[in-house]
Amino acid sequence: MKKLRTIAFIITALFLMCACAPRAHEKGNNEDRCLSEDGVSLLVSLLLPAVPDKAPGLILVHGFGADHHVWDGFAAALQQGGIMTAAVDLRGHGGSRMQGKTALHYSALSTDDLSNTLHDLKAAKNCLLEAGADPDNLAVIGEGLGANLALRYALEDPHIQAVVMLSPGLDYKGITSLDEIKKLKDCPVLLVACEDDAYSAMTVSALKAAAPVFAELRTWTGSAQGSELFAIHPEAIHYITTWLRQIIQSR
Repeated sequence: MKKLRTIAFIITALFLMCACAPRAHEKGNNEDRCLSEDGVSLLVSLLLPAVPDKAPGLILVHGFGADHHVWDGFAAALQQGGIMTAAVDLRGHGGSRMQGKTALHYSALSTDDLSNTLHDLKAAKNCLLEAGADPDNLAVIGEGLGANLALRYALEDPHIQAVVMLSPGLDYKGITSLDEIKKLKDCPVLLVACEDDAYSAMTVSALKAAAPVFAELRTWTGSAQGSELFAIHPEAIHYITTWLRQIIQSR
């Protein structure tokens, strides 16, 4: 009798564990772990649309000191529109704190270390492709330092069809943008800033003037920076999504 009660207890416990366990993957949301080319263990949050096969893909790049969660609401909106997203915790941030046996923290990263985060964006792209994204229908969006990194990654990867830069800077931690945007080819850019964020507002104007490709400039009122814009101006999500969909369309 005691053995039967024990078996019943185990079965009940297993049932409750299954019932209470998160079903992120079934909802198209999956946190994945992968290695960058230089050995950093990266956390990547994938959000898949209802039909992931050959879906357009978007790499989401957070700013200095943040993590992938800054994109949660934005990524959910894109998911509803049929776009797959990969939001990566850059090295030294969030869940991406180890390179082999070496602990990383963003506050100690040098300019060279930050330049190497381009490996992290490539890993996020690979996650998109493994999940079924269309390799010829990819874009990248970044905020703050992540905006400058997104621009640099677009220069390295010819598969990137568009770049969205939220609150970029001419120089963030040694990662510059003005000379870089002058090198873009066949890659439209959306430049976004708030009017009272003086540094970013000045930067987007300078980048638009220097861009040799189609560059659209859009500003909103207030002083929000990066993805903070979405809380103050939620209509910005629709604007950016619509702009992207003109370039990376569902098939």
